[in-house]
Amino acid sequence: MNFLNPLFLVGLLAVTLPVIIHLINLKRPQKVAFSTLSFFNELRKSTIRRIRIKQYLLLALRTLAVLFLALALARPFLPPTITGSASSGESRSVAILIDNSASMSRIGTNGPLIKQAKDIVDRIIRNGDSDDKFLIKTTNITDATNTGFVGGSRAITLLDDITSVNRGNYTAGQFKEMYKQLKDVRDTQSVLYIVSDGQSSQLSSLEELELGEETKAKSISVQLIQLEEVKQQNVAVKSVSLESQLLSPGSPITLSVEVENTGDVAVANQFVSLQIEGEMTGQYETSLESGETKEFLFELVPEEVGYLSGQIFLEGDEVDFDNTRHFVVHIPRQRSILLVNNNRESSSFTSYIAPTLEAAMQTNARIIFEEKQVDGIEQEEWTDYNGLILNGLTSIPSYWHQGLRQYVQDGGGILFFPSEQGEIESYNQFFSLFNAGRFDNVVGEYGSFETITKMGELEEGHPVLDGIFDKKEDEELRVDLPSLFYYYHYEPASNSNSLTLLEAANDDVLLAEHRFGDGMLLTSTLGADPGWSNFPVNPLFAPMYYRTILYASSPERGGLQQHYLGSTFKWVESISETDVTLSINGKHYKPEVQRQSDGTRIVYEGREWEPGILEISAGDQKMQVAVNQDIMESHFDTLNKEQWQNILDDKTHTPDIIAAGDLSNDKLDEQLGSSVFGKEIWNWFIWIALLFLVTETLVTRLYKAESTSI
Repeated sequence: MNFLNPLFLVGLLAVTLPVIIHLINLKRPQKVAFSTLSFFNELRKSTIRRIRIKQYLLLALRTLAVLFLALALARPFLPPTITGSASSGESRSVAILIDNSASMSRIGTNGPLIKQAKDIVDRIIRNGDSDDKFLIKTTNITDATNTGFVGGSRAITLLDDITSVNRGNYTAGQFKEMYKQLKDVRDTQSVLYIVSDGQSSQLSSLEELELGEETKAKSISVQLIQLEEVKQQNVAVKSVSLESQLLSPGSPITLSVEVENTGDVAVANQFVSLQIEGEMTGQYETSLESGETKEFLFELVPEEVGYLSGQIFLEGDEVDFDNTRHFVVHIPRQRSILLVNNNRESSSFTSYIAPTLEAAMQTNARIIFEEKQVDGIEQEEWTDYNGLILNGLTSIPSYWHQGLRQYVQDGGGILFFPSEQGEIESYNQFFSLFNAGRFDNVVGEYGSFETITKMGELEEGHPVLDGIFDKKEDEELRVDLPSLFYYYHYEPASNSNSLTLLEAANDDVLLAEHRFGDGMLLTSTLGADPGWSNFPVNPLFAPMYYRTILYASSPERGGLQQHYLGSTFKWVESISETDVTLSINGKHYKPEVQRQSDGTRIVYEGREWEPGILEISAGDQKMQVAVNQDIMESHFDTLNKEQWQNILDDKTHTPDIIAAGDLSNDKLDEQLGSSVFGKEIWNWFIWIALLFLVTETLVTRLYKAESTSI
């Protein structure tokens, strides 16, 4: 414990006054014999002891009362070893992390939050000593604060260039860097301020930080200064995703757009619009309750291959930084397919898969395929193809398992057709790689042409079946359903997310989809030749399996191209050039480029980026990626005292939150001073002194040690 006014400790001399008075009262009177009062000589010794105890107790209470009053005048405060703050009269290192994220552009009763933050930082700097050093940084990185420790006048100058920006948030990284810089300086007294609107979505990132061991010579206090809480309506474009993966020119695609009301009040008459190349192509009107999310579907028809870019934007919302979300859809030129057949033709029937792919190529469909036998393929070749068709293999080689699993996880698609002579155990081991269920039996007789059941009614709603039939929206499907002679009985995994695309009239599964990682496995319980069913000669066979192959070879990564601010941009592309340029919002950047087995890896930190359309240029090749802000920036929920204490836990000292919006300037200065000098506790000493005085009065009046009975 230290004192702001140590000269008042001279008042401790007053403690001697009760002692002197007590000693004076101890002077014994002269003894005079008085016969009529001789019976007083018989007073019991216990009564005399009680009187002495009372005198000593009163002496102690009066002395302690004077002691604590004298200490209160000296203005005691808790030192750095207890509070993590600095002492008066010594130079300090003060780090200040200013929240300049997009949410700080909101306007409160005292003006924009970013201006309030800068005013508070200005007060911190001006209230410091001339030899104090200041480190100023922002959560959303700018060149203005890319400096080290500076003096007070230079720190105030830096504030002028700080503005609210819609960039990636790096609160945790900036905090860790500042904390390390504070520990490395020579001053033993340090404090780190965070001046913010207190968004829990941002500050909670500090919870995972590893700050290392605190040294005994240095104790750093981390003080959160929370600005006023702004109650403001806000609607944000939460996400944009693709409903369909069948991406080719002339084929409709559907964008699913989620809009969320992140504010505290309901909103009405909001408009959600789709804009492509500056032209509005769709719009919805909506109303949302607080916390409600709604989905809107926009249909697009790309006219050519390449990149289709646009924006989803909101109208009628007060907070505008999250009213626009960019998107880029990549319409690939062609999908490369590898058709893997069994080594020998053991069946008397011919598979119709290869003729279907050949017919598709002749009609300029977006598929090219290559056909190989099992023993003629190397595993390294799989990454050269968007999709694999395992057609009629009697077993799946176990040495393929790891490679196929990784292939699907990285975004590849596999379409599996069984062999009539297939090894069920081998198939099931392969399915287990993707938690894709199992075959447990066979139904019917291969090549018997005896119908055991028919294919069930087709239900639209899946990309494979949507668009096959040329019909009106409310018109019923009329299809000559194929007859089934032989198939494997399939049991889906109980805890999988498999989806049935085709089923028999008896509800047995004929074609199932299993998502795994970024890719998928499509499992057919029928082979692709007439020995299984008359499906291969049905007019439905070719268009349906063409779309199935197209679907399997179209991972979402090949459709929507997007990156979120706040993380390092990493991209892998099949390009030969190493001279790569990144362009966004009219500015150009040179990324780190590395060659690797699956393509060229492009890496750039992207801290200075704001939302927009990023263009990647490599020679004659140009690619596009949508860059957006994370939706968490639109959630304005603030931390309370308990949450703030739990975030840094025992990593460092965290005093109570300073709620700047609730304080006058004088009170704010007082609390800021406490966070630098330590917590003043003189008022505690006043109350303790009063307690001793009250106790002394009660002892005097209630403790009748002089009374006794004879």
